[in-house]
Amino acid sequence: RGLRENGLWGPPKTEIIEPQAATPDDILLAHSREYLESVREHSVTQTPIDGDTPVRRNTFEIALLAAGGAITAGRAVMEGRARNSFALVRPPGHHAFRSRGGGFCYFNNMAVMVKRMQRDYGIRRVAILDYDAHHGNGTQDIFYGDSSVLYISLHQHPLTLYPGSGFVSETGSGEGEGYTINAPMKPGSGDADYASVLTRVLLPVVEQFKPELVAVSAGFDSHREDPLTALDLSSEAYGWMTNLIVDTAEKTCGGKVVVVLEGGYDLDAISESARNVVLALTGRRFRVPEPENSPAVVEELKQVLGRWWRL
Repeated sequence: RGLRENGLWGPPKTEIIEPQAATPDDILLAHSREYLESVREHSVTQTPIDGDTPVRRNTFEIALLAAGGAITAGRAVMEGRARNSFALVRPPGHHAFRSRGGGFCYFNNMAVMVKRMQRDYGIRRVAILDYDAHHGNGTQDIFYGDSSVLYISLHQHPLTLYPGSGFVSETGSGEGEGYTINAPMKPGSGDADYASVLTRVLLPVVEQFKPELVAVSAGFDSHREDPLTALDLSSEAYGWMTNLIVDTAEKTCGGKVVVVLEGGYDLDAISESARNVVLALTGRRFRVPEPENSPAVVEELKQVLGRWWRL
């Protein structure tokens, strides 16, 4: 609704691209065959994956369509049809591990898209920024040992919110050590806190990484009106965060940005926040708040990440 009311649903500001469903082979880029078949079987029997992840008769097909929407958005950018894109998909995906789902997620739309872009276009480096209030434990798991993907998550502190992971100390393993970055934000963190962490730590790391594509897991449950979380972001925050991300992408990859929808549980907040993301993607500038006193996580991140990045 927010996009239509602001003239953002179609020309001249945007182009609406119908998604193509992902194929099982696409899903296997990020998930095990056993898990793929498990989701298919759950859809036949209509039995839930877990208490937070119900399954209906068409869940398998809709989950394929959501992953395909992310792929469609990625292809549009990589092939030059669009400068940037926003995959408005449901169900979300960032809690889906390689071999299991959870947290309303079946297939990891972001991971499937990134793997497909790497395969089809020879991309060597992709940065994922995830600002959903819940830690993207599935996305982290899939790329934890992978130095070709920089996974960054800004989320409510794991001691206070599902899924209970995403501590600063979780930095990757093996070849991927240093390529997972978690910024846990204490309850009540707002615009100035996020601006401080982004401008003083996270985006400088992205710039040093020099990605060939920047992908954003856009969860709008970090909004102050969300009923399931305890963060304090305004609707405008999603606009200026997008501005900052696009500015960084301009320096490293010609502005190639793919945004993929994740969580959010207040419809008005989702509408306003998604509108501001699209406004920013189409050139509107939002005022970035002046960082006040840096949250403690800024210094904690600098100490931990100094092994790999100049901060």
